[in-house]
Amino acid sequence: MKKILNITLCLSLIVSLFSCGAKVPDTYDESKIKAVIYPEYTNVTVPSNIAPLHFMIDEEADAYVTRIIYPGGEWVTDERQVTPGLSQWKKMLDAAKGDQLTVEIFMLREEKWTRSNPFKIYVAEEEIDPYISYRLISPSYVTYRDLSINQRNITNFDENIIYGNMSNTVVENGQCINCHSYQNYNPARMQFHARHHQGGTIIAYDGELSKVTIKTDSLISNGVYPAWHPTQKLIAYSVNNTGQTFHTRAANKIEVQDWASDLILYDVERNEVTRTIGDSNEYEVFPWWSPDGKYLYYASAHLVRKDTGDIMREIILRYEDMKYNLYRRPYNKQERTLGEAELVFDAAKIDKSATLPRISPDGKFLMFAMGRYGVFHIWHKDADLYVMNLENNTVRRMNEINSNDVESYHSYSSNGRWLIFSTRRYDGNFTRPFIAYIDENGKGRKPFELPQENPNFHREFMKSYNIPEFMSGPVEVSPQDFATLIKNTENKQATQRN
Repeated sequence: MKKILNITLCLSLIVSLFSCGAKVPDTYDESKIKAVIYPEYTNVTVPSNIAPLHFMIDEEADAYVTRIIYPGGEWVTDERQVTPGLSQWKKMLDAAKGDQLTVEIFMLREEKWTRSNPFKIYVAEEEIDPYISYRLISPSYVTYRDLSINQRNITNFDENIIYGNMSNTVVENGQCINCHSYQNYNPARMQFHARHHQGGTIIAYDGELSKVTIKTDSLISNGVYPAWHPTQKLIAYSVNNTGQTFHTRAANKIEVQDWASDLILYDVERNEVTRTIGDSNEYEVFPWWSPDGKYLYYASAHLVRKDTGDIMREIILRYEDMKYNLYRRPYNKQERTLGEAELVFDAAKIDKSATLPRISPDGKFLMFAMGRYGVFHIWHKDADLYVMNLENNTVRRMNEINSNDVESYHSYSSNGRWLIFSTRRYDGNFTRPFIAYIDENGKGRKPFELPQENPNFHREFMKSYNIPEFMSGPVEVSPQDFATLIKNTENKQATQRN
């Protein structure tokens, strides 16, 4: 018994010494200015299950001390990089759920300590979906050989590849992958496209894998931008002939444009395509279902040609005339057909262009990106997020979320309380995922950057995040299984429904 007691006392002493390694200064001056930190996590609202918000103090000093105070306790570090461990962070969040953390930063300069103005980290009651996925791509207009679709557990720092482009890519026969999408956040029901060599649309549905050629003789392309129906084994696509053009003087250096585009429905079970007949002067793109599956929303531009010459050249020259509005079509679940188009938001009327409609899970709000022209707003510095209240059709710019640079692709969490979106607010070159709390009235709070184990990670990482999507869990299909399917399986050819 005495031996056990001695061991216990020794362990207690070790724990005590370890916890007292960092100490808050006994005397210090007060400053009314907050410390400069990166990432900028001051006064943000976070989920109660998010990974630790590691940050670094972005000011020079001789020494640093940071104290995080939470209900019932505190945690102290004397490192410039503030990196609480997973278990300690979870303890803080659990204690502060529905409450807040207070962060105090002390800096020593010329033998004098100063406490910067403390800031808060608010901890919401609502949790966030535990996984996200995104495509990692170099910020180049033509380089895509080394891109991958990755998934990240955002309750910690675990990340792995869903499928990497290099798995089946060689110099002579390159490949490109894009447009990962899930049915109702379910990672067991997903699709993505493999383009060019050995290409096809890859569909995983409850353990069954298939590679499909969706294009038929009457379609202008394979399926491009996808939207899973929330309950049926059905995917809406836009089919697009797309090209890139470049500007030498404009602030937006690149323009991604559609020479032609239409909407289709693809029945996964029947391997059957239904084409939506529309106006040849309409350029329909980026479909998205209402949560009840009764409507398909999408963006469409109306462009009447001025001459009978080369259509691509005309669209290139008239790029500022491409103004996209938001529409919806009613869906007949029994017939699996779409009805007539209904205008939802007339962006062209205010000399703007709207794209990427997304409906909140409760069906109350329609969020979209809007800029001066065009549809591929990830390259447009004036692109911002807007929200429409579907109960009264009022629209407002989300000033609480937007920045002075690009805001583009966005996705609601399954409970509707969180939004993840792409932004270039830090450097104007790389898209990074930010997360924001959205209340029941559609109002956002200050967004925060996706947490990383190394707080300086995004300053050093030379790739962009493309299409951040929430998931209820990880994709269980291995990258090797996807690679084998793409390399060795003949494509299923879709048939077209008359």
